[in-house]
Amino acid sequence: MGATLPPETVASLHRNAIIARIWPGAVIRGRSALAGGQPVDGVIYIAHPNPPRKAPLSLPGLTIVPERGPQALPGDMPLPDGIALAGQARTLVENIDIQGRPPRSRAGTLAVEDQIDTLARRGGPGRIQRVLDELDVIAGSFDPRQIAAVRERLVTVLGTVTNTPRSERLAARVAGVPYDVHIVQRLEAVLGVVSRLAPQPRAAAGAPERWAWLPFFEAYFSNFIEGTEFGVDEARRIAVDGWVPPARPADAHDVAATYRLTSDTVDRRQVPASSDELLELLRRRHEILLAARPDKRPGMFKEQPNYAAGYRFVDPDLVEGPLRRGFDRMAATIDPMSRAVGMMVLITECHPFDDGNGRIARLMANAELSVAGQVRVVIPTSFRNNYLASLTALSSGNGDGQSLHAVLDFAQQWVAQVDWATFERADEQVRATNAYLDPAEAEGSGRRLRLPT
Repeated sequence: MGATLPPETVASLHRNAIIARIWPGAVIRGRSALAGGQPVDGVIYIAHPNPPRKAPLSLPGLTIVPERGPQALPGDMPLPDGIALAGQARTLVENIDIQGRPPRSRAGTLAVEDQIDTLARRGGPGRIQRVLDELDVIAGSFDPRQIAAVRERLVTVLGTVTNTPRSERLAARVAGVPYDVHIVQRLEAVLGVVSRLAPQPRAAAGAPERWAWLPFFEAYFSNFIEGTEFGVDEARRIAVDGWVPPARPADAHDVAATYRLTSDTVDRRQVPASSDELLELLRRRHEILLAARPDKRPGMFKEQPNYAAGYRFVDPDLVEGPLRRGFDRMAATIDPMSRAVGMMVLITECHPFDDGNGRIARLMANAELSVAGQVRVVIPTSFRNNYLASLTALSSGNGDGQSLHAVLDFAQQWVAQVDWATFERADEQVRATNAYLDPAEAEGSGRRLRLPT
């Protein structure tokens, strides 16, 4: 006997055929069109010029709600079984509020404005103009007030009129600082998770001499993790003694510049008090970091998209917006480690520069710890894969921040237990804890990063 599908699955599989059978030529509309033709909360809304059945049809796991409305119009997308999906302009018109309480089939004006922002983000002014042209074609089939309300918002994006949208996303675009809502939502989700974790404060206690060599090792590992590899003694000559290897002057400058930033007792504790200061700090630190690489445009945000392992970071025209919005979302976060995680996520996901984003993200995250008197975080070479895996999980939507928090927390424990008073003592403990090992070697041999005690 063959397996029997659940009734809900059967209804879902044959949804369009059922609609076509009862309402031939129907158009999926309203909320359902905005959701790409899928049910919303178990309901799918359709339009028909003269519905043969006016009452909703209840099926297992699905309710089909018919409403009187135009048949398929130019711009609507034909679907199998002779029905259609409302086009972009029609979807906006059939979801916008014009007065009073909107029917349940409409998502509302805020959703319409967010959708306009999405259209602009994906297709730019050309996409908006095409929707306007489509709107002109279908205008005679809808209430003129709906058409006017949608038109007003579309032309606002093109800058031909000045209005203030209700949607935060569209208002930001009109103001010239659009942002990728997914980045801000991801940051909010991460902050929500890590802020609920029990704080484990680790004060950078003791005399300043106790931490004398930490800035060097922070700079050394932060560059090594990005592929700027020197032996630790060679890096010491570069960063501390000012030696420049003739064959690698730019790499040497990267190490020396990072050390300059980590050893500056004032700058390494400086955190932004506003989104303007955040952008200023990012640009200034990046300008110092990559001063020897003019091709990387030090101090300037990217103009071309950047990638990592096939993942595309925020588009260049959306960099400033999410940085500003993300910073504002962090205002209520108090725990230094939670703020460090948030800053790490925000800058890593935006990837605002052509190069140097990882080093800048770690500097900004560590500043949140330093200003609170907490131990800074260093990612040793052998711990690199753990760190990158936690960031990759977030980017791919498979992480909620706990993994990254755990990685940074362990790295902070490690830093707190190493004696950084002299180079020799620190080097000895770093070596004894497997910190210098290549990540693959550390994993393969079972000699992972361990705590000194």
